[in-house]
Amino acid sequence: MARSDSLAIGWRPSSLSGWGVYATNLVQQLQRMGRNPVLYLAPHRLDLDDAAMLALDPVLQRQPHLDELLQKVGVLDFDFPVLHALRNDFHPPMDEQIARGKPNVGVVFFEDTTISEAGLARARGYDLIVAGSRWNGRIAKERGLDHVVTVFQGVDTELFKPRPRSRNLAERFVIFSGGKLEYRKAQDVVIAAFRIFHAHHPDALLMFAWGNQWPGIMPTIARSTYVEGKPEAGADGSLRIDAWLERNGIPAGAYLDLDMAPNRAMPAHLACADVALFPNRCEPGTNLVAMEAMAAGVPTILSVNTGQADIAGSDHCYELNRQNPVAPYPPYGGTEGWGEPNLDEIVAALERAYAERRLRDRREGIGAAGAKFMGKFDWSVQIAELVDQIDQIASK
Repeated sequence: MARSDSLAIGWRPSSLSGWGVYATNLVQQLQRMGRNPVLYLAPHRLDLDDAAMLALDPVLQRQPHLDELLQKVGVLDFDFPVLHALRNDFHPPMDEQIARGKPNVGVVFFEDTTISEAGLARARGYDLIVAGSRWNGRIAKERGLDHVVTVFQGVDTELFKPRPRSRNLAERFVIFSGGKLEYRKAQDVVIAAFRIFHAHHPDALLMFAWGNQWPGIMPTIARSTYVEGKPEAGADGSLRIDAWLERNGIPAGAYLDLDMAPNRAMPAHLACADVALFPNRCEPGTNLVAMEAMAAGVPTILSVNTGQADIAGSDHCYELNRQNPVAPYPPYGGTEGWGEPNLDEIVAALERAYAERRLRDRREGIGAAGAKFMGKFDWSVQIAELVDQIDQIASK
């Protein structure tokens, strides 16, 4: 089969979610490679600068026509590869997809390590499975799948790069925490560690971006022994994280809520940070927010487990290795490889970062090493690897 320059992307570009940022950069990189990206789903809250929007305009202009066709025929059939987003247990099956291609490639990031026989059958319905971390790839292969490759998500190293520390909040020691609020991402442990750290360093400020577009998973944070309850929703539907933090011992003035800032706004926020903290219990991929913090030259504290293990390393981040198993909890039936972080180890890592903040100009030290390491994860590198894998399977 001859190689096709066209490639359809089966999830929405966005500036607010990991999947959305992935799709956005996939479109951009395909264009730069001289390929033809095809979108059949409309973007969701896409926030790019004028030059980027102008470059994407030809792709975006075609999308409504495909949507109109989809409404008429029900399923789109393409004679070129289609990438499909898959979730836990390899949902959805190929016969429920609204587009089909030659070949069909499933891109999967799964947290739940319980994979059913039906899930394996669903996975085999795709010509290729692309796993977003070595952990996901290993689990899939151990369950008997032999058409799995691992390709990491990337990071925009032109947008996220070391810069002098911002003068904003210059008098504070700023700890950044990012990721949608839920138990899996361990913001409860961040709160507990910050509460201890702030008692000894009142200049500390917790700056966080915990906005969650999937409110159904947010209440899992209440299962924690480190915090009480969960944030309540205001009259407008927004989370009252401020009241929840103060109930849990974080005083007003000791935190800054970034909510769901668009991706291109994050470099300015990260320029204020002295350290980034990710004690996550599980990441199916390489944790895009952590990658962006590292690429920006922010010294970063990482739990070495699941997908985060792919970006960890004692020479370019502060590693958290003292972990215990995590028991399954709804909606996750399997937690093989998850890690429960150690609070004392986190506080010690924050103390080390505090002592080393003299290196905040990012020209040396662990932050600079992290930024250099992220160079190999640039979107151009990762998308080139993805396209190579697709071309190989398409040529068979």
